[in-house]
Amino acid sequence: MKRFGIAAISAALMVAYPVVAKNTNPLVKPRIVGGEQAVNGDWPWMSALVFTGEELTTSLEVSGTSYDTGPFTNSPAGQASGELVDCGIGDQACSDAQDKVCLIERGEINFSVKAENCEAGGGVGVVIYNNVDGAINGTLGDDFAGGIPVVAINQEDGQALKANNLGDMATVSVSSEASLIQDSSCGATFLGGKWVLTASHCVDSASSQFVKVNVGEHDLSDGAENAIDIQTIYMHPEFDAPSLNNDIALLELVETVDAPSVTLASKVITDNAAAEASDVTVIGWGGRLGYEPGEGPTGDFPDILHQVDLQLLNNQECRTVLANSLFGEGGDPDRAGVTDVMICAAVAGGGKGSCQGDSGGPLVLNTNEGWQQLGIVSWGFGCAADGFPGVYARVAEFDDWLTAITEGIAINQTQDFHIVGTEQTFSTQVEVVNNASQTANLTYSIEGDDSFSVADGECLSLTAGERCQLTVNYTASAVGEQTARLTINSDNSEITTSETFLAGRAIAASSDIENTVGGDENITWYNGGEQAWLANSVDGGIESGAITHDQDSIVMAVVSGEGELNFEWSVSSEENADDPAEPYDALYVYINGELVEFISGEVAFEQKSYDLTGEENRITWVYNKDGSASEGDDKGYIRNISFTPTAAPAPAPAPTPTPTPAAPSSSSGGGSMAWLLPLLSLVWLRRKH
Repeated sequence: MKRFGIAAISAALMVAYPVVAKNTNPLVKPRIVGGEQAVNGDWPWMSALVFTGEELTTSLEVSGTSYDTGPFTNSPAGQASGELVDCGIGDQACSDAQDKVCLIERGEINFSVKAENCEAGGGVGVVIYNNVDGAINGTLGDDFAGGIPVVAINQEDGQALKANNLGDMATVSVSSEASLIQDSSCGATFLGGKWVLTASHCVDSASSQFVKVNVGEHDLSDGAENAIDIQTIYMHPEFDAPSLNNDIALLELVETVDAPSVTLASKVITDNAAAEASDVTVIGWGGRLGYEPGEGPTGDFPDILHQVDLQLLNNQECRTVLANSLFGEGGDPDRAGVTDVMICAAVAGGGKGSCQGDSGGPLVLNTNEGWQQLGIVSWGFGCAADGFPGVYARVAEFDDWLTAITEGIAINQTQDFHIVGTEQTFSTQVEVVNNASQTANLTYSIEGDDSFSVADGECLSLTAGERCQLTVNYTASAVGEQTARLTINSDNSEITTSETFLAGRAIAASSDIENTVGGDENITWYNGGEQAWLANSVDGGIESGAITHDQDSIVMAVVSGEGELNFEWSVSSEENADDPAEPYDALYVYINGELVEFISGEVAFEQKSYDLTGEENRITWVYNKDGSASEGDDKGYIRNISFTPTAAPAPAPAPTPTPTPAAPSSSSGGGSMAWLLPLLSLVWLRRKH
């Protein structure tokens, strides 16, 4: 199965697993960590979080040998045969390609240009091979005018063909009709009705809006049509991404599912099982290639569900084992990162365990009452490494929270207003749902910072199953971070209620930035973070402040009215070359609190353009550093900022459409990496499993 190989979903929207640590030792221990294939039907409540989309069927055969291929979006359909010819990186018309199949290395120029240069030289088909490990997820662009089939292969196969098979007969094929496929990002378990249990870190990115759930899944190679949309994601309000504490989430599906449900173990059963070092089983579709901390990443992802038997550790034993492995004999167990809402499992000598792709799946125990779920796959150091137990969210510790959501009054668990300007008021709506069987009369209270408030008279009485939108306001009077807790209170003590955590960060207005970039009556500038942005005397424009590890430098333009925002940006920073989707230090741009793009590494100035459609829009640039190391200038740069308002429309009888959220304009190329991903800080070598 190709991981994240769905052509219909842009690579910019994919969740990036696994996370690659900075210590990129190329040696990977060839261990099978997924255990054995699970028998179809043994785990009927096992579920997969999947991306679905249409993919073209492709193939490549050279001298009778077939190779794994991937599609390019917008590739012409058809089949072509001819001698295989080396066309380098395809940056110019291939002079020796007449009636041949072009072998082209990825790099430097767009895929569409490579294909066009092959065809310009008389080529009949194109094979593009990667210049790094892994598959290519590519597109030829909506305006591609070529007429020959184009397929992708991996780096190893491409280099082997170049070394051994030039001049041999090759056949390239791209189907004319796409088929619906799915690609799993995480595991999950079905709780019954419309509820699914998984890990918070599986659904904490912008791409989560595209995730679906396939309940009762076994073989990922088929059944994509059974995937169900998610109506609401309830991440635990105290989930902490760096430590992966409280790594649990509930997913409410858009429809009720008639399928067997998993049983959750009680606290007593869980505690006794850990104390007795009971045998347990972990289940998932994760990588089967184990590795030591600092090595990796994993690989060998199966289509068929796998399971492996492990042994529980009590938490003190787990902390001690991890501390000794991480810090040497006698290491401080309190530094191991294992909290009371986690549970650990491993086998003596290592070689078995969960890994990337298994996240969110279950750790189960065979009891006198059948199989029961104790844990949710969460994190570990390496995968299946000796002395490094896997760590799981301890499900029983969240019983009250689960009940409050599934059987009581549920509310979106967190509301982050992101970055705002002082003395500005921003409002948003959070959904309140009555999942109880009775009508509930409700009141709301906020504890913490008085910057937050709720609108009067909203969502005061909900019948069973009713949904309501509650308006929450945020007005920051001072610079800094503000947090509060919004609690729901019911007049019926039998109805449980939940709460939501509110957060925002305010920065001050800045006349210095306005004077530097040039005044515009439609733009108000704000500046802040640990170090504010400054004028850049060399290139013009502004540059991020001199921050250190785990800090950021923030500048924001609040733009009034609809129109087009243009700017140039550049960055010189530490880059994660092994996994560009998880940058170390980077320059990010947000629109109205939503991350739309980032650049990292050494990126020269490039032009960006965004269509702003709201009555007022916040465009926020954040240069952020992770917890270690610096490279290059260690700065982000912005210059030539301009805003062109949309011309007022002619009067018309129809009402003005409701403004839609801001979205980035499309682009067919460039040197930046564009990803819709959250700003993510991880603990040292810790891997999300």
